[in-house]
Amino acid sequence: MLLAVFMRNARLYRPLTFSIYTIVLIGSLGMNEMRRLLVIATMLLLVPGPGTTLAAKELKIMQTSEARVGELVFIKLPGNPQAGYKWRLNKEKSKGLNLVSVDLIGWLMAPEKKSMFFQKQSLMNVSVKTKASGQADLAFDYFRRIGGRMVASTSLVRVIIKPTLASQ
Repeated sequence: MLLAVFMRNARLYRPLTFSIYTIVLIGSLGMNEMRRLLVIATMLLLVPGPGTTLAAKELKIMQTSEARVGELVFIKLPGNPQAGYKWRLNKEKSKGLNLVSVDLIGWLMAPEKKSMFFQKQSLMNVSVKTKASGQADLAFDYFRRIGGRMVASTSLVRVIIKPTLASQ
C-alpha cells in the first residue's frame, strides 16, 4: 500500500525515502523505541493536511493588459515547444470570452545556444481583439503529453477593456 501512495504522489518521494532508509538503519541498530517513533512520524506524513481554501484554488494572474474597445492586445506566453509543450485557451476556466476574440499566432523561437544544461525559452504569441468593455480573464493551459497522460499547468491573463473615447 505504501508503494501505491508513493507512486501516486511524487511529492512524497523524499520523505518516504528518508523514512525507509532510517527504518533500515534503526532496525540494524536494534532500537525499538526509535523505530516506533519513526513509524508514527512516517504515518503522519501520509495523513493529508487540511483542504485548500477557495482563494488558494483560484488561478494566479500571470499578466494584466489594458485596452480600449476595438484594439488589439498581444500576449507573449513563455514556453519550450521543442520539448513538446503547447499552449491552449481553456474555455471552461476563462471568463468574459464574449468580450474578446483570441487567436494563437504562433511561436517566436529563441536563438540557438550551445548549452546542454539550459533549454531554450521561446514565446507563444497570442492576439486578443477587444469587442466590448469589461474584463476578460483568459485561462491558458501549458501542457505536454507524456506516455499517454497529460501534464498541464494553467495561467491566467487578465485583459481590462475600457470603452472608446467617443462613447464616454
